[in-house]
Amino acid sequence: MKIIYILNKVSDTSIPLEMANLISQKEHVIVISLYDSYEAGLKVVSKVSPNCEFIACNGRKNKLTGLYKLSKLLKNNEECIIHTHQTLSGAWARYTTRNIKSKNVVHTIHANHNSFNKIQNLIIGCTLKYADFIVANSNTTWKGLKKWQRNLIKDVPGATIYNGVNVERILNVNQYTADKLLEKKRIKKDEFLFGTVGRFVKVKNYIGILKSFEKFLLEVNNPKKYRLLLIGSGPEEENIKELINSSSLLKEQVTCIGLVDKDTVYGLLHKLDVFIMASFYEGFCNALMEAKVVGLKTIVSDIDIFNELFEKEKSLNFNPNNIDEIKDCMIKAVDSEKVDKEIVDELRNKFDISTSANKYLDVYQKFKN
Repeated sequence: MKIIYILNKVSDTSIPLEMANLISQKEHVIVISLYDSYEAGLKVVSKVSPNCEFIACNGRKNKLTGLYKLSKLLKNNEECIIHTHQTLSGAWARYTTRNIKSKNVVHTIHANHNSFNKIQNLIIGCTLKYADFIVANSNTTWKGLKKWQRNLIKDVPGATIYNGVNVERILNVNQYTADKLLEKKRIKKDEFLFGTVGRFVKVKNYIGILKSFEKFLLEVNNPKKYRLLLIGSGPEEENIKELINSSSLLKEQVTCIGLVDKDTVYGLLHKLDVFIMASFYEGFCNALMEAKVVGLKTIVSDIDIFNELFEKEKSLNFNPNNIDEIKDCMIKAVDSEKVDKEIVDELRNKFDISTSANKYLDVYQKFKN
């Protein structure tokens, strides 16, 4: 059975690419990237999914040329299962193969559609009906679809499959690179570390985290004992750094780590004392689940997805729009008890990526002759 993963671009933090690696241990998997050049994309795929075949459409230089190449590849390919994920590449793949009977299309919805703009919702929504099976990465993600989108796909079969995280890799990661990075950033070993991981985008509410942390520092004794690590990068980076530089407290006690590879992220998670996730919306949030798997204390937004995933845990929750609530949770987290080991073990078993991979294999099996 040949399975083709369609991606906008590949990266070593890509959830679909990591899943493709597991699937490729049992099936023939081809990864097609709309934007990447062959050389750049192959470098990533060889590292993350070494058993996968890789094809690049080189659409970064010319988007129309990339889309044309993608459609040509899909139309010329023999019988296969096409697995779409992201907005443009996924919508185009579903549309161009809509009348080809030898192609079965599986689509995964990775994000709450409230976080998409109108054009993205239109592109995705109008082509979802061409999928033969739809997966959402949580029940909350299903609920995040617009009403008109749900009406268009009411006859398309589907299921919920949680993303899953690589538990073994997270727990056994070599922490040397993380140690050296903290040393380079001159972070003392006795500092109490808050941290968060993700793309610097508005929906992640980094501005709210920073404003809350500043209030936290103003209230606690010995503010120099506490530090906030921001791990990642993205389009909001300039605004985030501008806010940090506008406050002497934040400038001293916040460290921007930048974009680092997954093993370094996992190593840094082991160094944190408290993990913060203040998102307004999420589809699943792998970064938070990875922190939970490490066994970190967490403070999180009181939103549907986190209540769905962590219903058995007494988390410190806050309204992401309320700076004082976030600050109060930071204060409580400093002296709160460690997370119950039974809860951590249960999360590790339930959300291991191998469990998710087996569920995807069951979906693919539905279309295997």
